[in-house]
Amino acid sequence: MHPDKFLSVKTNRHTSAQQILRFLNSKAKWIEKNIVKFKILHEQFKIPTFTTGAHFPFLGELKYLQFEKTSLRRTFFKFEDGFLVCYRPENPGLREIDIDDLSEKLKKYYKSEAEAYLKKRMYYWSEVIGLIPNKLVFRSNQTRWGSCSSRQHISLNWKLICQSQTLIDYVIVHELCHLQHLNHSVDFWNLVERHFPSYESVEKVLNQQERLGRFLD
Repeated sequence: MHPDKFLSVKTNRHTSAQQILRFLNSKAKWIEKNIVKFKILHEQFKIPTFTTGAHFPFLGELKYLQFEKTSLRRTFFKFEDGFLVCYRPENPGLREIDIDDLSEKLKKYYKSEAEAYLKKRMYYWSEVIGLIPNKLVFRSNQTRWGSCSSRQHISLNWKLICQSQTLIDYVIVHELCHLQHLNHSVDFWNLVERHFPSYESVEKVLNQQERLGRFLD
């Protein structure tokens, strides 16, 4: 089950429809519970629309969307004075808003801002902890905020940019500590706690807000 997809059952070719239905019936309560959970998540983290006044999360704050005209021949986004401003060319014939085009431009802008910010915070915490990754890459994973490989490569989900600095810093500290302990042992958590004492409460909030950046999917 996934909040944005239909329920699906994956089996081998020899499984009969009757067996599948029997399995679904046995999991009916679990399925119903998750359907309710998904409805709550959709209501809590609605995808903002491209209308004036719609709010878009960025670094833990809500940025209200405004439309402005520009003499340039292209549409672009920019954060200004607490607002997310969408600049559109001065073209009398340009009346309808191409939602798909705006979505793609917004994703590119968010990703660009995210990479710059996350690099800066990674550099800061690398200096504090004294652990430096061999490589930093950015991805848009559905279920993971970050990962660390045995090659000392750290991967960060650029949609973290929707979260507050505290939550972002926690993810970075978590992955940097994996450079020393590539597991979730007691030693690993002790190292995390040494640099981020409130990690347990922060991780809980982060899990609750995992759908915050779903408009960037």
